[in-house]
Amino acid sequence: MSEIMHKFLTVWRSMKARYQWAIGIALGVTAWLLTGLIFPSGDGHNQGAEAKAEAMPVVKVRTLSSMDRSATITVRGRTQALHDVDVRAEVEGVVEALHFEKGDRVKTGKVLCQIKVNDRASRLAEAKALADQRSKEYEVAKALFKDGFRSKTQMAQAEAALAAARAAMNTQAISVENTRIKAPFDGVIDDRYVSVGDYMRPGDKCALLIAPEPFLATATLNEQDVGAVSMGDPAVVTMVTGETVKGKVRFVADRADSATRAFKVEVELPNPDAKLRDGVSADIRIPVRRVKAQQISPGILVLDDSGKVGVRVVKDGKVAFKPVQVISDGPEGMWISGLPDQVTVITVGQEFVSDGEAVKTVPDTSKTVGRKAV
Repeated sequence: MSEIMHKFLTVWRSMKARYQWAIGIALGVTAWLLTGLIFPSGDGHNQGAEAKAEAMPVVKVRTLSSMDRSATITVRGRTQALHDVDVRAEVEGVVEALHFEKGDRVKTGKVLCQIKVNDRASRLAEAKALADQRSKEYEVAKALFKDGFRSKTQMAQAEAALAAARAAMNTQAISVENTRIKAPFDGVIDDRYVSVGDYMRPGDKCALLIAPEPFLATATLNEQDVGAVSMGDPAVVTMVTGETVKGKVRFVADRADSATRAFKVEVELPNPDAKLRDGVSADIRIPVRRVKAQQISPGILVLDDSGKVGVRVVKDGKVAFKPVQVISDGPEGMWISGLPDQVTVITVGQEFVSDGEAVKTVPDTSKTVGRKAV
């Protein structure tokens, strides 16, 4: 070893100075490179990790906790009067008087349209007189029959004549009574079809009468939902006019409509002030069971590749898709089921990440979820 060093020093001293400098610089650079490869710098490792972290997508998240909630079937329908009828004439004649205005609340038996009696009164008086005569003749015949001066046939003829006279009298009385067209039940006058002086025939309409209570909201249920609804179930009906009324299911069809395969459902509504109107569009919500649910904004819902509705959550720093079921969607917000009792949901950025992708999360500090402050 000492001989090798001696020879190296001899050669080194014989070199010119510029060659000594060149060899020294080359040896120094080589040593520096080898040192970096064998002992990597801690700072370089941190910089690589930071660069990798900076490349991760950033999403906003919120941790949601479940609550007990009624799963609700919501269908669009319309209001409908339980009883409405066109009050019609049963005899012909000229309208002599009207005893109502549109919008009036009337009681059963209230006279709405008065038709002129004309000669009906005279025919009734004539029929009464004939009935009185036949009654007297019958009494005489009955006494003579008792004494043996009338046969059974003559007695039967007198009795038949009396019955016919009384029937004719009743017919004339009904004809006179029918000139007074009356309300068949308590209700509200919604329309008027005639004016004073109009000529009415049997079957012509006098007025439209609507019974204000109870009222109905009607809709149709699909095949998947009809089995969950029963008569007597509570329901909440919200009209497009703004009224919200609580009622109960009074009818669920046993047979589906042949064209739509849907089942009719009717909800009975109280209407003591007659404020509800026939034919108004309405949302009918029927709670059917209790489930664990979270309230969300509809905007965070996404679809997976198969078309399922769900949300994207973050677990252990990675994105996962979770399918959900919408159980209600109303003014208070959307409620979904199908998630764990506590879950971290992506609220902003869910459209730009995919399942299994690592993400950087920041808390969503907005004060609302859905449409309701929390």
